[in-house]
Amino acid sequence: MAFDPEMFLTRYADAYNSRDPDALRSFFVLEDPRFAVFEDFSEKLFDGEAYGMILEAVFDATGEMVFDLLRCDTFGDYATVHAIQKIIDRDDAGAIVEALIRATLLISRAGGQPRIVSAHFSSLPASVEACCFPGVCRG
Repeated sequence: MAFDPEMFLTRYADAYNSRDPDALRSFFVLEDPRFAVFEDFSEKLFDGEAYGMILEAVFDATGEMVFDLLRCDTFGDYATVHAIQKIIDRDDAGAIVEALIRATLLISRAGGQPRIVSAHFSSLPASVEACCFPGVCRG
């Protein structure tokens, strides 16, 4: 089965932007006990039940999501997608703010509809200085 990572990411963002938690949940294998999402900015590892509850919050979201695909590698029935997730919103003063998140998604392509079985989300540093220390750069 051919896998189009750009289309997958576009559909994922569309589900978020339409504020449809059911559509958003359909992108994840939440029912599998091996499912996991790690967010380095919250320092939490979520199982399917906990992450399903987090996805309910899409009702209250105000920003718009888009993805920039960096790379996709396929391995049999799996694809690893590396992308930058952007959430664009307005702050209390009405200024546009943008959250940039590194997303690494392990996607199962078995069983018809591609679905995320594991993911890692991490914040991008706001600047080069924020990610560099003497002798080491994490960016």
